[in-house]
Amino acid sequence: MKEVLVTIQTVYQYLEKLGPKKSFQILKNLGYEKLLSLTGKVPKERLIVLTQKLSEETVVELVNQIPEKILVEMIRENDDDDLVYFIHSLSIADLAIVSKSIPPHDVGLLAKTLGPEASVEVLKSLGIQKSISLLKEIPMRDFLWLVDKIQLQPIIQLVNELSVADCKKWIKQRGLEELPILLKFFGVANVLEIFKKLGMNQALAMMQLLGTREMMELSVLLSKMNLDLQNIPSNLHSKPIVSEKQKSIIPPKKKVAPKKKKVVKRSH
Repeated sequence: MKEVLVTIQTVYQYLEKLGPKKSFQILKNLGYEKLLSLTGKVPKERLIVLTQKLSEETVVELVNQIPEKILVEMIRENDDDDLVYFIHSLSIADLAIVSKSIPPHDVGLLAKTLGPEASVEVLKSLGIQKSISLLKEIPMRDFLWLVDKIQLQPIIQLVNELSVADCKKWIKQRGLEELPILLKFFGVANVLEIFKKLGMNQALAMMQLLGTREMMELSVLLSKMNLDLQNIPSNLHSKPIVSEKQKSIIPPKKKVAPKKKKVVKRSH
């Protein structure tokens, strides 16, 4: 009973700090029970600061669209200014999708490492769904390691041009360790040209066949040659690269047994 009275007192202190008009609108639209539950799980001072920086419509929409458990975790894992920036920069619908798909701890880590502005830029530049799909494939700490090695803009440029399926293929077969090396060596534009020319499957097969170092050395060797595209015969077709792994999947051709001749019995 004592805990209930303390919580009720906290609710009234919270509403009093917001002023009569704002507190009445929030109480009217959220209902006493929902507000009571939230104030029992989030420090009063934080709720007051956040609510003062947001409109009553935004507060109501936020509480109604994001499950309480996730909302409480979002507030716990993010600084007030970062959280307010996210809320003002993304629609509540998009924020709800992000909060349900990416752990609030990861979003907080992203904001603390890159800053809220760069974090929002990632989500907006790649699109919410694409960002979520990729961050499900890459642990947040690995993504931040990649940003530290390459910088953010080259990553956005690269991923923007690739499909989610191609990104997944690369991550599954090659991991992330080689990406900084390849992007530094070739540059983003040239890497994209290679993928565009060969396609992801053949590019991966070529790397598997040659090895990363050998492919880079071969590229340097070719760059020194005086070559002309016009000297390639028009009737020369390229043969797809098949890796040893792919060869093992191809079933051997079945030998066709020779047809037996029908024996016609003669009647005597």
